[in-house]
Amino acid sequence: MRLGIIFIMLAAPLAADEPALPESGTLSSSDASYDGNSLLLTGHVILDHGLGKMTAEEASLQRQEAGKDFPFSLIHLRKDVLLALKSSAQISCGSAELDFTTLKGILHPPENGPVIYTDQIKKKRGGEISSLKLSGRLIQLNFLKRPIDGKKTEYEIENIVAKEDVIIDYATDFQLYAHQALYRKELSQDYKTSKKEFQGIVTAYPKDENSPCRLTHQGDEVFADMIDFDLINSRLSLLRPKGTLATHILPQLQTGGIRFQGEHLYWDQIKNTLILKGDVAIDDVSLGRMSAEEELQITQTLVKGKAILKGIHTQGPSTLVYKDEHNNSHRLISSGPIDFNRDKLRSTIDSLEKDGFIAQDKQLYYEEEEFAVYADAASLEYSIASDTLQPSSITLTGNVRLFSHNPQGPKRCGLADRLTYSLSTKTLILSANSGKKVLFWDESQGMRLTAPEVHITYDQETKQQQVKGIGAVQFAFTPDEENKIQQLFPLLKRLP
Repeated sequence: MRLGIIFIMLAAPLAADEPALPESGTLSSSDASYDGNSLLLTGHVILDHGLGKMTAEEASLQRQEAGKDFPFSLIHLRKDVLLALKSSAQISCGSAELDFTTLKGILHPPENGPVIYTDQIKKKRGGEISSLKLSGRLIQLNFLKRPIDGKKTEYEIENIVAKEDVIIDYATDFQLYAHQALYRKELSQDYKTSKKEFQGIVTAYPKDENSPCRLTHQGDEVFADMIDFDLINSRLSLLRPKGTLATHILPQLQTGGIRFQGEHLYWDQIKNTLILKGDVAIDDVSLGRMSAEEELQITQTLVKGKAILKGIHTQGPSTLVYKDEHNNSHRLISSGPIDFNRDKLRSTIDSLEKDGFIAQDKQLYYEEEEFAVYADAASLEYSIASDTLQPSSITLTGNVRLFSHNPQGPKRCGLADRLTYSLSTKTLILSANSGKKVLFWDESQGMRLTAPEVHITYDQETKQQQVKGIGAVQFAFTPDEENKIQQLFPLLKRLP
């Protein structure tokens, strides 16, 4: 026979040793026994409580002091426990210990799985609703309570601590794996708290330095020492991140990925923007390796559900190292930012200015196998061949200083306003602004050359270079030009 205990307004008075009844709510089970202090329930236990609806196969309830709206302060639930909260959230577990005096709860897993918390999160930006699933081997709850009309009390979960083998699934896109996680629930407006700015945030922690947190998102994979996930605003903050973004530079590419690392990562999912800070480095097959001391920002766009790189921008001293189609290495070091624009297929590099002037020691530095250049700014152009993006030419402008650094090659140096170098043909063009001249010196040929332009071409068959002046050419320096060369290239021996 099924026994039921219904806590409502009853006509029959209770015995003196029975618990005082609440103003409203129900409690029922198949069987029940009461010893004056503890109520034991078995079989299809249902409790309507100020926290929500609780179901289990077994329950023991400890009596609390008189005058409370619910007569039991300590509730133990066992076997097939389900907590359906007054919000959309639910918790399933093997057993639960809920103490409404200390406002704490401990949830243990069933034999065949973890403790599972599920909820529906409404994002502030866009108003979308996304699902949240948080699981772990142990979950701790901290409650808040609020009196209503002075007669009954409602409860709400303030935060959740999940421990051991923690997995968080959010919006079907994000999966977060950690040893421990703290979830500060967003509270209803009726619950006043000074911690409002932290609500709706999951903070994940690793087990140790050898077992970092792991975040996956549509092919992206990131490891970090700590992860803050703002569910409401769709923003993430990661400490010492390292991983790979499944971002394609070209939509038609089937494979791709940008490897990265830094001290901090700030990821705005709505804006498709990632900001890396502190000793940042990224690697890409097409772009090469880009590093920045201060900050690097990656912007993406979605094309048919695929993340496509839109741009990269660095702040502070930056370096770019890449290889051309001949597999030759190139290096560019700048005191200022590097900006890559995928739509324009171009990277621009600027030196640090002060009062509109760029000091010599702040000029960018460009180097390939044969020569190196100092200049004020640079523009690196890319081309697409066989669905592959590769650097094709570089232009350096402003107070250009060219010099050879290959010990086996000819000693050369030159001054110009602009330098253009084709990475495919290895053709180098030095040019001067109107009314000025390029100065060029070649030790192997005993050449002093001034002209509006100087072309250095490379013969792929003979592996030889040819130097040619274009325009009004002179094969001698004036004393002022000779002195200028000596001043700007002090490391060279005195010109013969």
